[in-house]
Amino acid sequence: MENEFSKVSLTIEAPHVRIQNGLDNDILFSHFKLDVIELLNQDATVINHFGSIPDNGADGIDDLLIDGTLFRLDVSLDSLGISLDADHLAVNEAFLFIVKNMKPVYSAVLHEQGEYKNQKTIVFDFEGL
Repeated sequence: MENEFSKVSLTIEAPHVRIQNGLDNDILFSHFKLDVIELLNQDATVINHFGSIPDNGADGIDDLLIDGTLFRLDVSLDSLGISLDADHLAVNEAFLFIVKNMKPVYSAVLHEQGEYKNQKTIVFDFEGL
């Protein structure tokens, strides 16, 4: 039986990141890689979520959204070499290694909007590492 958390997600807030209109999914990672690395190197980076991959079902629900931009990194837990109860530093270091050394198989921008909040999530899926 496959582990419920065989693939996990790290979502971090990227308050200073702006997404240009017309930015193609194929170049998202190369465009934002240094931003992700910089955020993962900062102790003050806000981890919005670490665990099972979210379903992105918050569209229209302001209480579940942030007003801003997030990076979401999806990776198999085995590739990270950490457990779900790892501390902030270990989580950042594990994902930093993946971002520096691997290329995602899929990248996309997800847009969710509530009545007052507008959230954009840049997803990098490192499936099959």
